[in-house]
Amino acid sequence: MLRSACIYRVVSLLILLRFPATNVATEPQEPSAEARGYLEHALDLMQKNALNKNSIDWAEVRRQTLARARDAKTTFDTYPAIVFALTQLKEHHSFLQLPDTLGGAQRAAINAEIFKLRGSTESKASLSPFAPRKGMEGHVDRRGGGVFAHVVVPMCIPRYSEWEKNGPDFQDFAKKLHGIVLDLQAQKPEGWIIDLRGNGGGNMWPMLAGIGAVLGEGDVGRFESPNGDGERWFYKAGKAGTYAADGREDVASYVEQKPFGLPDLAWVAVLLDRGTGSSGEAIAISFAGRPRERSFGEHTAGFSTSNQLYSLPDGAGLFLCVGIELDRTGRRYPDGIDPDVKLPAPDARPPEDKDAVLEAAEDWIAAQSSASR
Repeated sequence: MLRSACIYRVVSLLILLRFPATNVATEPQEPSAEARGYLEHALDLMQKNALNKNSIDWAEVRRQTLARARDAKTTFDTYPAIVFALTQLKEHHSFLQLPDTLGGAQRAAINAEIFKLRGSTESKASLSPFAPRKGMEGHVDRRGGGVFAHVVVPMCIPRYSEWEKNGPDFQDFAKKLHGIVLDLQAQKPEGWIIDLRGNGGGNMWPMLAGIGAVLGEGDVGRFESPNGDGERWFYKAGKAGTYAADGREDVASYVEQKPFGLPDLAWVAVLLDRGTGSSGEAIAISFAGRPRERSFGEHTAGFSTSNQLYSLPDGAGLFLCVGIELDRTGRRYPDGIDPDVKLPAPDARPPEDKDAVLEAAEDWIAAQSSASR
């Protein structure tokens, strides 16, 4: 199962940077015992759990990683070497989160070293005009006599490396999103727009618990490990999470305010773009295969894999890509999601009355709603 080595499952904050690999010759210097032990522990976690662990030359990765840490005296000194090792995992979703205890100057210096290592291959032209989407919104769109509930589901980003500290923020996120759904439902829309454009990730569970009333109850996705094992995720009665090995519900987020579902199965249009990634993609996958659902926009960012947090002894967090995501029908998404209706991507964020993706989604809902009367 995918929870084998960590209490908390998260789908990580999306990092839209790809890491180029370089070779460094081994030199005779050695890291301190503390630094080497820390680095070996991080490498052990990668070798045991990484998605592509069976196709990686671990002896060579270890050799090069240790060579990069040859001057390391503290655990902090090993961070650039750990990031280098992450670049060798044949995917681009794993990342290292620095500990909360780092001072500003020290954090800036380490980040500068990491940035020099990885560089940036993403051009500004490739970025979504909706990213980064951090503001939660809910309003009614009226067009052509139709009334549509429009919910913007933003990123759910943790403030702290120590995951437990983020609990109140995550709970507030789910509660607020659920409240928006209830307020819009009271206006009796004929369908729902779930806008995931620019949602680059974070924690998927508050998103799922908050929007679950529109999604509907059931097993709505699955994580698949490198060994082919599966772990289903669900939404049920305001709760979102996975199933433990013994079949118990392992609740990751929840809301308490009823109702937990809409009275009828609603027509839902999901809006996607190149800025929809990681947890944003997981929410899109949760809707995929649902009756009365259709997606619109462009191919997503390609981070439709699951990350798991492994807490390191000094407070840093190693987020490892450990699985591929599947929808409720069993369809696998190893590299993002193609929408049902592909539409040209805008270079700039359009106003709503000129948003071609939004208009296409509303036209589809109006047609379906009219035909079903």
